[in-house]
Amino acid sequence: MQELEVKPETVESVGAELREVAIEPMNYMFGRIMEVLTVVGLIVMFVPGIIYVVTGKGFLSRELVVKNWGLKASAFWEKVMGIKVFGYSWFLSHLNAMDCLSIVGVCILAITPLISLFGAEIKADSKYKVLIGILIIEFLFAIFRPILMGH
Repeated sequence: MQELEVKPETVESVGAELREVAIEPMNYMFGRIMEVLTVVGLIVMFVPGIIYVVTGKGFLSRELVVKNWGLKASAFWEKVMGIKVFGYSWFLSHLNAMDCLSIVGVCILAITPLISLFGAEIKADSKYKVLIGILIIEFLFAIFRPILMGH
């Protein structure tokens, strides 16, 4: 049986008494990675997003974005940029634009659970490694299926 680590962050208040709660290393690693990457993703999303809204300097015109926001994605891109968009190249090739850089933050937030699962698997007991491995495969399938199947 593996001994549980007790971290200083695991102190919980129960009424007027304080008690320590042990957190398994696997769960601690998962939670810590989630916490750090969520903060990073939010900063990377909001800071360029605010700069884009304030300055209006980006890949897309703010006025056209607002005017056409309710359209389906294909119609939106044809109206706003006059192009058909496939995949992620449209924002990855324009990372100098604040609106595209903001989307990198959204991507960080989207893959945060996957990265956290990798971290948890490193610290997991062997009985959990298989289950976490299955979850990782499912996440990867969900991410790459639209790319591989052309959706």
